[in-house]
Amino acid sequence: MRTRLLAAVAAISVLAAASWLLGRHGWGARAAERARPESAAKEAGLNYEESNGKKLFEHYCAVCHGATGEGDGFNAYNLNPKPRNLADRNAMAAFSDQQLFDAISRGAFERGKSNLMPPWGHTLNERQIRYLVACLRTLRESK
Repeated sequence: MRTRLLAAVAAISVLAAASWLLGRHGWGARAAERARPESAAKEAGLNYEESNGKKLFEHYCAVCHGATGEGDGFNAYNLNPKPRNLADRNAMAAFSDQQLFDAISRGAFERGKSNLMPPWGHTLNERQIRYLVACLRTLRESK
């Protein structure tokens, strides 16, 4: 009887500690946010596609193109030619969404540009590339 009581107390203690950890580190909140991704994107002023594209941009593109897309990323100083300023709305208006999709998917070399931008079509799926294109349309120069 005493062994069962100790086992029950230990189980309750483990559950309480796990509950506290989940709440303390926000894992419960993150799970709720994943369940409602569109509402989190709306709060940030972006639609769902743009929000997902922004996350992908920060992970894959910002190293060269910069956090704001102005071509001033950490690695940009090592590249010649320099990365395109994706925040230049006038220059970007000349490209259709399909042209941007192709440049991301096949790399810039396929479009007659620098061979320094890799083809991301092997890393990202079609939906993710569409998200990136949606994100590119939201970039604005900070000047």
